[in-house]
Amino acid sequence: MELPLWKQILMIVGSAIMLTLAIYLMSVFNSLFAGIRYKWLRKNLAVLLVALCFMFSLTAISSELYVLAEKKGWLKATLLQVLNTTLITFFVYNSFLLVNLIRGLKKLSFVKYHAIIILTIILSALLVYTGINYFQNGMKFVNLKATLLFSFYNAATAGLIYASVSYVELDRKRKLNEKELEVTRLMALKTKAELDALHSKVNPHFLYNALNSIADLSVTDGKKARRMTIALADLFRYSINYSQNNFSSVNDEVAMTEVYLQIEKIRFEDQLNYTVSVEPEAGHYLVPRFILQPLVENAVKHGLKATGMMTEIHLDVKVQGDSLQISIADNGPAFPDELTPGYGVKSVYDKMDLLFPGLYEIRFVNEPAKQVILTLNKLIKNEPVI
Repeated sequence: MELPLWKQILMIVGSAIMLTLAIYLMSVFNSLFAGIRYKWLRKNLAVLLVALCFMFSLTAISSELYVLAEKKGWLKATLLQVLNTTLITFFVYNSFLLVNLIRGLKKLSFVKYHAIIILTIILSALLVYTGINYFQNGMKFVNLKATLLFSFYNAATAGLIYASVSYVELDRKRKLNEKELEVTRLMALKTKAELDALHSKVNPHFLYNALNSIADLSVTDGKKARRMTIALADLFRYSINYSQNNFSSVNDEVAMTEVYLQIEKIRFEDQLNYTVSVEPEAGHYLVPRFILQPLVENAVKHGLKATGMMTEIHLDVKVQGDSLQISIADNGPAFPDELTPGYGVKSVYDKMDLLFPGLYEIRFVNEPAKQVILTLNKLIKNEPVI
C-alpha cells in the first residue's frame, strides 16, 4: 500500500529523531538509570532503552509497523514490537554477559575476544527471534527469511550498542588516565620545586654570622679563617645538591652536620662541645637531605646563643625495630609548652611532609633530658639508583 507523501516525510523525520536519540543515549550510557542500585538491572534497562530507540528508528521508515497496525490496531502493534525488542534485547545482552564471565576469555587477543562476542550476539539474536516468530504464528515458521534478516538487524543493533559503549568507556578511561598522568606530573614538578627550594634553604642569619667571623679571623687567625671558609664551602656545596637527589645516607647527613658544628666550634671555641653517635647499621639508611643540620642549629641557637653558657650537644642515630630514630640533645633551656617552629625546624617539617607523609614523628621533650626526637617509620636502604 502506497503511503501519502506527508506520512512518508513524517516517518523519515521520526526515524531521524529516534536514531539521534539512540546515539545520544549511547554517549551517556553509563549514567543512564544511575539511581538504580543494582548494576545488572541498571545495565539491562539502559541497553533496552537504546535498543527501543533503534527499533523505532527502523520501524518508522518501514511499512511493517503500519501493516501490523492495520491488522491489530496501533496500540497492540506497538506493544507487540516493544515486547519483541525487549525479549530479544534481554536475551542477547545477557547471553553476552554470561559469555563474558568465562574465565580466560579476556586473555585472548583483541580480535579473538571480540569475534567471540560478536558471534554470541548474532547466534543469540537468531535463536530468540526465530523462537518468537515460531510461537507468535501458531507453532509454525512464517516468512522465515524476513525473520532471519530482522534477527541480523537486531544483532547488528546490539553489536553497535556494545561497540559504541565500549569505545565511549575506553575513551573515558584514556582521557581519565591522561588527566591523572598530567596531575601526577604537575604534582611531581611542584614537589620537586618545593624540595629544591627547601634544600637550598640555609638560615641567612647563620650565613651572615659565619661570614662576619671569617672576616674577623682573617685578621687575627688566618688558619682558622681558612678552615672555616673550607667548611662553609663544603656545607654550601652539599646544599646545592648537584645530583638532584632528595635523599642522603645518614652517614652523609651526619658528616655535613659535623661540618656545621665545626664552623660553630671555630666561632665559639670552648663554649661549644658536641658528640656524635651513629649505629653502624643506621648509617646506610636514607633520610631527606639537610634534615639534621636545622635541628642541630636550633639547639645551638636556643642553647649557646641564647644563654652564652657552655653548651653540650649530642647527636644520636639508631635503628629501633622498623624505625630510624634520631635524637639531638642539648643542655640549653627547656622547650616552652607552646613551641612555635622557627625557620629551620619549619623546613624539616615541610620536607618530612613531602617525602615521608604520615610516616614520621617529631617530638620536643624536656624529660628525662632535653632533646628533639625525630622518628622515621619507614626504612629506606641506600641503593645506588636513588
